[in-house]
Amino acid sequence: MRFKHLHFAIAPILGLAVLANSSAASLVKDPQAIFDAMKEASGGSRWDAIGELDFTADISEGGLMGHRSFSEDLHTGRNRELYDLGGTSGGDGYDGHDSWFMDEKGIVSVRESVQARRETATDSYIARNGWFRPSTADPAIKRYLGEQHEAGHTYAVMRVTPRGGNAFDAWIDVDSHLLNRVMEQTDTGQTETTWYLNYKPLAGLLLPFTQRTSDGNNQYDTSACFTKIVTLAKVDDKHFDMPASSVHDAHIDGDATAAKVPFESYGGEILVDVSINGAKPMPFLLDSGGLNLLTPDAAQKLGVLGEGRQAVQGVGDTEQSMKSARVKSYRLGAVVLEDQRFLILDLPKILTDRGERTPIAGIIGYELLRRFVTRIDYDEKELTFVSNEAFQYTGNGVRLPLQFDDRTPLVVASVDKVPGTFALDTGDMGDLTVFKPFAKTHDISLRGTIFNGRAKGVAGEAALTVGQLGSLSLGPYTLNSPGASLGASKIGEFASKVLAGNIGHGVLSKFVLTFDYAHRQIYVEKSKTFNAIERHGHSGINFDRQRHDRLIVTRVEPKSPAAASGLHVGDQITAINGIPISHMGLDDIKEVTTQPAGAHVQLSALRGKSARQATLILID
Repeated sequence: MRFKHLHFAIAPILGLAVLANSSAASLVKDPQAIFDAMKEASGGSRWDAIGELDFTADISEGGLMGHRSFSEDLHTGRNRELYDLGGTSGGDGYDGHDSWFMDEKGIVSVRESVQARRETATDSYIARNGWFRPSTADPAIKRYLGEQHEAGHTYAVMRVTPRGGNAFDAWIDVDSHLLNRVMEQTDTGQTETTWYLNYKPLAGLLLPFTQRTSDGNNQYDTSACFTKIVTLAKVDDKHFDMPASSVHDAHIDGDATAAKVPFESYGGEILVDVSINGAKPMPFLLDSGGLNLLTPDAAQKLGVLGEGRQAVQGVGDTEQSMKSARVKSYRLGAVVLEDQRFLILDLPKILTDRGERTPIAGIIGYELLRRFVTRIDYDEKELTFVSNEAFQYTGNGVRLPLQFDDRTPLVVASVDKVPGTFALDTGDMGDLTVFKPFAKTHDISLRGTIFNGRAKGVAGEAALTVGQLGSLSLGPYTLNSPGASLGASKIGEFASKVLAGNIGHGVLSKFVLTFDYAHRQIYVEKSKTFNAIERHGHSGINFDRQRHDRLIVTRVEPKSPAAASGLHVGDQITAINGIPISHMGLDDIKEVTTQPAGAHVQLSALRGKSARQATLILID
C-alpha cells in the first residue's frame, strides 16, 4: 500500500539506491526469495484469503491537517483514494481501465498520458502486492542491488520494474523481512520516498500503521497515521468505480450558454481582467495548465488569507512554498466561478511588474477551462466561453485528442517529422521547447543562429539553447523553421523524460484554439498570422528584475552584441532608449530588445556607482 504525495505542479531511470557496500551488489541473491520471505513475515497464506484492504488515516502536510481514506483491490490493483487536507478535498484512483483524479470541487478528469499510464501501472502493482507473485504470474523485472546499512539496520534493496510501469527500489529489513521503504524517481527528476513504519498485527497480517512520504525536502513531507484498517475477503466493486462528475460552481450571467471576454497580449501571455470577491478587476494571466494563483501582494490587497505550506514544482530546478486560501467568487466579464481555492505564491518580478501599470495579480487556468469550453482567438484578442453541455463546434478546423496527466493538456505533434507528446502551454511566452531527453533520443538539433537563454517561471528558471528547427506539425498544419529551444534542466517540468516538449505562445498564436477539457479534445484552426514568419534580433543578454527600477544582467553571451557593448554580469540597467525601467513592463522591454536585426538599442547602466552607456546592435 502506498499513499500519494499531495504536492502540486504548476504548468521525471532510476539511480535511487547508492549502495553502502558496492561489493554487495555482486552477490547473487534471488529477489523473489526475499519477497517470499517478506510475504511470510507479514501474513503468509493469510494474504491469499483477502480480496480488499480499506484504510482511514489522519494526515498532515506542510502544517495542514486532514483525513484520508484508501481502498486497494489485492487481486487486480484497482485503488481509490479520497482526502481532505486543511479544508481542501480531492482524490484519485484506478478503476481497472482508467486512472483519474478528482479536484477539490468534485470534478473528475481521466489521466491518460504516458506519465499517468506508467505511474498507474506501478501504483497498481504495489497496491496488489505484485511482488508476492513470481514474474511469470505478475510480470515485472526484479533485480537485487545489494545491501544498505542505516541506523543499525541492514536492508536488502531490490529494483522492480512492473510491466508498463516505472522502476522503483524496495528496501526490505533483512532481520524482520518487512518492507521499510519504496523509492521512485518522478518524471520531473525528483526522488519520492515512502517509508512504512510502526507495524502492528491485524486480522492475521502485520501491517504498517504509519507512512511518511517525502521528496527530500522535509518541510513538505506527508505523514499518515492509520486509525482504521479493514480486511474484506470479497472485493466490493463499487469501492473502485470512478466517481460521477458535474460542474456546479460556475455560470454565465443571465443563464446564458456563452460569453465573450476580451484579452490583452502581454509579452507573449494572455492577460485578462479578473474581479475577486467583487473587488476592482485586476490583471491575471490565463495559463492553460495553471492553477488559480494569487501573488502575496494581491492577496494582501484583497484581504485573502492563506494557510499551510505546500510545495510547487515549476520550470526550474527548485521548489517553492505556497499557501492555500479560498475566495467566495471570481469573475471575468459575464463568467463567474464560485467558492474557489487559490494558491498564494510569488511570481517572478520580471513577469508581474508592469512599470507604471497595475502589476499582475496572479494566474487562472485549469479550473476555468475545465468548467467551460474555451476558444482563444489571438487575431481578435478574444476569449469565448461556452458551457460544456451546450458546446457544438461549428468552425472549419480539425479536432485533435487531448491527453491529461493531471491538469495540463497534452497533444501529439511532430518536430522535424518525429512525433511526440507536447504540453500546450498558454503561459509559456516562448515558441517551442523540446526537452533534452527527447531531442537526444531522436537526434533533434537546432539550426540557424544558436545562443543560450533562460526560461524564468514558477519555482525557478530553466537553462535553454535557442535557435530554430526544421518544422513543427500539429495535426495537418505544418510550421516551417519555427523558433525553438532545447531544454537542459535536470529537475522540473522541463526535465521530463517522457514528454517531448512544451508548445508556447509563439506557436499557439498561429492558431485559433478551442479547448474542450471535459471531452479531452481541441479544435485547431489557422489564424491570420499562420504564414507570417517573424524573425527577432538577438542581443546575447539575459536579465532579471529584482527591483522596480532596475534590470540586473544575469548573462552575457560571448561574441554577442551585449559582449561587444562591454556589458558585464551584475550590471544594473536603469533605462532602455531613454525610457526608465520603472516605466516599462515586460512587453515594453521585449518589444525593444527583440526588434529585427540591425536595430540599435541604447542601454543606461550602473556598474557599482559608475554610470555608463551601452549600445546593442541586434543580430540575426
